[in-house]
Amino acid sequence: MVHAYSPVLAIVFATIAAGAVVSSQSNSTVSTSYNTNVADYDFGDANYSYCGADYPDNSTYTAVKDATLEFLQLVVRHGDRAPSYFSSDMGTTWTCSPVESIYLNGIGSKQQGMTGSYQQQIEIPQWNGKYGYANKAWSGSCDEGQLTDKGVQQHLDLGARLRSVYVEKLGFLPYWLSNTNQMYLRTTSIWRTKNSAEALLNGLWPYRGIDPSAQIPLHTYPSAIETMVSNIAACPGLGTAMSQITNSAEFGAFYQSQAALITKLDNALKASGSSATSGWSGYVDVLLARQCHGMKLPCSSDGVCITDDDVKQVMRNGHYELAFIARDHPLVPQSVRLYIGSFIGTLRDQLQDAVNGKAGDLKFALYSAHDETIIPILGALKASNTDMLWPAYAANLALELWKKKDGSRVVRVVLNGRVLTLQEGFQWCDMNSCPADQFFKYLETYIPSDITTECA
Repeated sequence: MVHAYSPVLAIVFATIAAGAVVSSQSNSTVSTSYNTNVADYDFGDANYSYCGADYPDNSTYTAVKDATLEFLQLVVRHGDRAPSYFSSDMGTTWTCSPVESIYLNGIGSKQQGMTGSYQQQIEIPQWNGKYGYANKAWSGSCDEGQLTDKGVQQHLDLGARLRSVYVEKLGFLPYWLSNTNQMYLRTTSIWRTKNSAEALLNGLWPYRGIDPSAQIPLHTYPSAIETMVSNIAACPGLGTAMSQITNSAEFGAFYQSQAALITKLDNALKASGSSATSGWSGYVDVLLARQCHGMKLPCSSDGVCITDDDVKQVMRNGHYELAFIARDHPLVPQSVRLYIGSFIGTLRDQLQDAVNGKAGDLKFALYSAHDETIIPILGALKASNTDMLWPAYAANLALELWKKKDGSRVVRVVLNGRVLTLQEGFQWCDMNSCPADQFFKYLETYIPSDITTECA
């Protein structure tokens, strides 16, 4: 896969490379991707931008009527990043600030713990024409997939918007964070998710200070057992389920319908069959990152260039592909259970603890992750076509737990500052005020009961 943590879409490319079965499709007007040609699919993307998501707005945000907010979960995608695929002839320069980290005293030391910091600076030496690999790399100060300065600013802005709603308007989160038991922070092991979380919290609590008592623990799982992304190595059954989806006749027909565009893209990228073309995710990685920074689109050796219209179709193909494999195919309930079901279980259990009075001081949980974390959750919830679009940089999905005056609890789901809308024909609950018991019951379909057995 082009960027870290996308083995599921790597299966997509492997299937296409092997030659998926192809069949004709009808011109159905149904809005799902499973039985609709990509040319007829209603994307609802008129206001969409991959380059950056919308944020909550305190001028339009309203509380649930006759209710008090009790718990907030926030799942975010990292901000703008450098692409994960580079070529020496792409002619692009990417700028990233140095990454800061802490260093530790020796184990057993009285000062064991955080005692200082260092900066990781990406160094790209000038090619000397003789040795090294600088001629195969790129210009600027970014590693592959690193959070750019623009991405840092996106999460600073998101944090400030969250502050305006949850601190200043609702008074739910504290003005000063002195008790870090009130929040939980988890990221993946990829640096851009950690840096995005740091920027977001800096925007949310810009005056938190450096008092040791206010240090926020940053939790990560070992990548071998990570649950916020697809983990085929830990769950072989997921690979089997995804192969069944991507080997379907409908999926093969979709890729065949885009054969001419694929050929044009591969010629311009000079990377056919490489990590740069691992399904539509690969094309999105290469092209949208450039477009978001106003960079020139690549051309083939014979002068045929990728156009803005080509990029728009690439993006639409990406939307279509994600809806197909994460929401619409009949095998999705099985695949999503193995794909992200363990993390959905974590979210459900945390909310239930809050309902049952077992959360202690905890009232805010932040999960900084990836597009492939958010999209299967949206698929499980049966998000509308508009809300099922590829999660933009700094996409933000909030689960709010509210207690009503009669003692009942409701869950509100907010995507990029607006209440989530559901797919036509699948409006199983009001996402502005869904009874908590109904919400938890619905999620059971997507939470494994015995992950070891199901993954075998």
